Amino acid sequence: MSVVRNIKSRRASLKERFADPRFIIEQISELTKEGDIAASTDLISAYISNSPKYENQDEFAESIGTTRQTLYRMFAHENVSLNVFFGAIERIYDDINND
Repeated sequence: MSVVRNIKSRRASLKERFADPRFIIEQISELTKEGDIAASTDLISAYISNSPKYENQDEFAESIGTTRQTLYRMFAHENVSLNVFFGAIERIYDDINND
């Protein structure tokens, strides 16, 4: 297998994992146990970017009852309500059961 093909294969595999709500929930669970909320929000962002369910962050923000600006603040690791954080996690969890 060529190096380029191997890199493309790994990239595709990573994209598939970031689009998988089960994988995201498992990782967020582990990160939260470790106290790494910032990395959890990074995973939420990766999920939104890779999930075929959401066209963009606006659509995801609307689905959890917030604005894109609030979602961006969470991704920038600014002080955001836990309701937004847990709303995002709940939405991803619901995506598991609605697929």
